[in-house]
Amino acid sequence: NAEYMGLIKLVEINKEQDKHWFNLESNPAGTRWFGKVWHFHENVKYEFDLEFDLAITYPQTAPELALPELEGKTVKMYRGGKICLTQHFHPLWSRNVPKFGIAHAMALGMGPWLAAEVPNLIEAKMLRPPE
Repeated sequence: NAEYMGLIKLVEINKEQDKHWFNLESNPAGTRWFGKVWHFHENVKYEFDLEFDLAITYPQTAPELALPELEGKTVKMYRGGKICLTQHFHPLWSRNVPKFGIAHAMALGMGPWLAAEVPNLIEAKMLRPPE
């Protein structure tokens, strides 16, 4: 399937560049996805559970990526821990349907969101270094 091939290629590129930052797997139907994402800040690894479902309208509709344990900790998030991508990522997705897939959502949505929000959450004392 093209989704898996795109993700495998993204992971290979990230590992080659020593920039690997997520693991994902899906249910057998490929409709429910789950895994881990992580972000390093000042040499400390912050790791979060990731989950999302592919809507029946996928790929016209981008996946709603969720980090449930961060729900309520930032205004850049919706109920259920779904990260806010509407202003920057969704217009990009709309212009590239049906070429974009899960790998794009991770690379162009989740990655930049983590890079922007994790430092803000740490500074606001909403995240503490893991024990």
